[in-house]
Amino acid sequence: MPSFFFDLRSRCGCQSDDTGLEFASAEIAYMEACKAIPDLTAELAHMGDAPQDYAFEVTDEAGRLLWRIPFSEILGRKDRS
Repeated sequence: MPSFFFDLRSRCGCQSDDTGLEFASAEIAYMEACKAIPDLTAELAHMGDAPQDYAFEVTDEAGRLLWRIPFSEILGRKDRS
């Protein structure tokens, strides 16, 4: 199964995911990143950070950027439902 890496990008820089996770496809990796955003949002807000300034950058094993998922995009979807 392919590995995907979920780097956390903010205005202050990037926290690299050196471990990665295995998923059957890039689409599943995207969905898992989206599902993680609400929990991370709560943690960031509790620490006094602005979650809307964060994004996941999902890369494959070769280091190619597959998805850039701004937290604000996912949080906006949640607000509309």
